[in-house]
Amino acid sequence: MIELSANRRVLLVEDDLNIAHLIKLVLTKSGMHVETAMDGIQALDMVKSIEPGIIVSDIMMPNMDGYAFREQLLKDEYLASIPFVFLTAKDQISDVVTGMEYDADAYIPKPFEPEVLVAKIDAILRKYSRLNRLLLFDALTNVFNRRTLESRLSLELKRVNRYQQPVTIIMTDLDHFKQVNDTYGHDYGDQVLITVASLFKEEIRDTDFVGRVGGEEFVLVLPNTDKEAGLFVANRMRNRVEAYAFEHGEVTFSGGAVSAPEDGTDMKELLKKADQALYRAKENGRNQIVAV
Repeated sequence: MIELSANRRVLLVEDDLNIAHLIKLVLTKSGMHVETAMDGIQALDMVKSIEPGIIVSDIMMPNMDGYAFREQLLKDEYLASIPFVFLTAKDQISDVVTGMEYDADAYIPKPFEPEVLVAKIDAILRKYSRLNRLLLFDALTNVFNRRTLESRLSLELKRVNRYQQPVTIIMTDLDHFKQVNDTYGHDYGDQVLITVASLFKEEIRDTDFVGRVGGEEFVLVLPNTDKEAGLFVANRMRNRVEAYAFEHGEVTFSGGAVSAPEDGTDMKELLKKADQALYRAKENGRNQIVAV
């Protein structure tokens, strides 16, 4: 799972190939991975798949300019949270003021000093990494919090509607967790949650993500994964957790699985169906995954 601004993946939006090559060279030498888009339309498609740590965009571009591109990002809570820099030849004071009105994190006129560009991007990434730890992630388990999970899931479901690529959602709940807390204390219970979350992250791909949505409830989202493949992944995780050597014995979880578009594309309805499937897994004896 990619942490939103802890990575050094840059989405560069620049229509001048020579300038794009120069910027890419400068940023790559500093240890960043750069993906390039020619205009805002192409960038909107790319941002949803490459999950950049930061976006660096020109303003004057064909089809969709930098301002319109930024407006589209600001309409989505998750995309709006990605650090954003204007790098442009529009260098008048009024241009800078306008750029900052679009909530840019920096406005850098061309021509630019390579060292300054790298230093500013590094500073922005460090700042966002600290902020994201507080705002986007669950403080205990270091996976997405509920708000971030739902924002990311909403984005995935938009992709499903557009491209008809499946996404599988697994809602999980640790079995008998209240008994664990009552018997061994909340400190031990917290350690169990941290360990389970870590095991989940080890088992998923970079494009997958997991969030904590309740005390002992986690939701796994597996893009480009149909229900059959999602069940395979979920059961692999279930076996991994069950086999882990916890200090006070075995820990298991139950899960409910749904897939879009097969089971619908409305987020609330899908989560409700997943919760109902989870309830059936509990009724059927726990330590199992039930699909809708």
